[in-house]
Amino acid sequence: MQSNRVLARWLCLVSLVFGYCSIEPVQAQPNPFLQSVREQLRSAARAVGRDGYQLSHEPLTGLLSAGEFDLIQITLRAGIEYVIVAVCDQDCRDMDLRLYDENGYLIDEDVALDDIPIVTVIPRRTATFRIQAIMSHCAARNCVYGVGAFAR
Repeated sequence: MQSNRVLARWLCLVSLVFGYCSIEPVQAQPNPFLQSVREQLRSAARAVGRDGYQLSHEPLTGLLSAGEFDLIQITLRAGIEYVIVAVCDQDCRDMDLRLYDENGYLIDEDVALDDIPIVTVIPRRTATFRIQAIMSHCAARNCVYGVGAFAR
């Protein structure tokens, strides 16, 4: 992707010499899969917000193939109740979440056959936890996913 941009800029620069190219800002096309995931995260925020939770960390999005996973580090504060929700695009059929403490111990997991896994924790001490976001089934080559952390 980056090499395509470099090539396009180089060709445009060469073309400028001959008057074939104009320099105008390029508008990125919105990604409907990413927009879908962001909307699902907003819906999750509204749902947990009814129970008094608020977004505690910047939501994260990524791209995974079936069977792949990402590890996300997140600092959670002692005594705060957290709900961590993952969502994925329309090509995703099953996504799982696992939450590990700073020592690598499994705290909670949602490995049910669904595409909106949820894990919860009330840390006993402030520490860096790891969220494992697992794309268990994706009908396309890649699926977009998002993770949101909410606290109360």
